Amino acid sequence: MNDKSEIRAAFLNFLEKKISSIKAELAAVKDAATSETKSSMGDKYETSREMMMQERNRLGSQLEIIMNQVAALNMIDVEKSHSEVAYGCLVKTEESTFFISTAAGQLKIGSQVVFAVSGEAPLSKAMMGAKVGDSFTFNHKSFKIMDVK
Repeated sequence: MNDKSEIRAAFLNFLEKKISSIKAELAAVKDAATSETKSSMGDKYETSREMMMQERNRLGSQLEIIMNQVAALNMIDVEKSHSEVAYGCLVKTEESTFFISTAAGQLKIGSQVVFAVSGEAPLSKAMMGAKVGDSFTFNHKSFKIMDVK
């Protein structure tokens, strides 16, 4: 199993790329809004302006969510070892590896797929407090914990 600092770094890099992409989209929307001139058909102009405003708000919300995910990842003490499943730990089951941190999705890190899961997610709650050798059930499926870091 990869170490937590490597996994956290991979997810931070993944999220930083998303941030860059959203910032580029925001810049494009801003450029489009400033280059839009009021046409003789006022309704068309107002509709276009409203759509750009909605897009800017949507992108702003996405950016805020991702920034919060970055902050959550940065708060994790990757040097701390865990004897049971808790926030900030890495959990290896027979089938999957979970990083209990933030809902950042899945990444392939080396040859391993790791799922970053929020500590508030039902899956995380189902395994909280479990130790190596314990099993937990989620969505009618049983998982055995092989390692906790």
